Amino acid sequence: MLDHHGTDIPVEHLRSILLHTGALQPRGNAVDSVAPWLDTLVADLPPDLAATVRAYASWSVLRRARGRAARGHLSVSASKYARVRLQVAVQFLTWLTDNHHALAEATQADVDRWLGEGASTRHRLRDFLRWAHQHDRAADLHVSWLGRDGLPSQLLADDERWSALRRCLTDDGLDLRVRVAGVLVLLYGQIPTRIVKLTTSDLVADSRGDSTLRLRDRPVLLRPALAALTTELTSRPDRRRRGAPSSTTPDWLFPGRASRISTSLAHRTRA
Repeated sequence: MLDHHGTDIPVEHLRSILLHTGALQPRGNAVDSVAPWLDTLVADLPPDLAATVRAYASWSVLRRARGRAARGHLSVSASKYARVRLQVAVQFLTWLTDNHHALAEATQADVDRWLGEGASTRHRLRDFLRWAHQHDRAADLHVSWLGRDGLPSQLLADDERWSALRRCLTDDGLDLRVRVAGVLVLLYGQIPTRIVKLTTSDLVADSRGDSTLRLRDRPVLLRPALAALTTELTSRPDRRRRGAPSSTTPDWLFPGRASRISTSLAHRTRA
């Protein structure tokens, strides 16, 4: 099963191809893939450590993720973040064991030393340690939160944002795909991983000439300027030369490498 091989780029790319060609059925909830993967993760751990990780997964990581899924708030990266948290917990517990310490005996000095010896991803340990302390499995150990580190330098000021939006709407020198995607980011707050999954069927024009785009299963009215750009994007001659999409290959709003590969595989399968 692919679920046992993690969520790195090659695995997820293969999964998307198999889904689009109909060789793999979509799963109801991406978080459900974490459970069989967890079995592999803890297979070689001592029983007490495996039990701790399973408890953390069941009563914290997966419980929260499934709760968000039930409310319709689950992001496409939820399973990845769940796996990272569980991997980091296993790495820390293994490190403690190798240094002849139990989780209940871990000190702040141990945590600081472990954090300092690895990448910033290790700071995901913060969630596990909070859970362990709440359930009397560890002392009250601190891990700094990196969620806002560097964030101000990554944000656009309002005037910069409106300037970029204006350029996307009016600058004919920009690639049309960049212009449409840029407006979706700047005006509608969409992230690239959602934008690349949009298809032409998500775009609907009504009898009054208004256009809507389905974003996260909700139709959003497009401003006239963006509607015109999107219509131009879907009407480009180079799209028509690609041919009509099949029943197993969606007509992507932003065709790319993944869609070309999946179309090729679909043709080979039918042949």
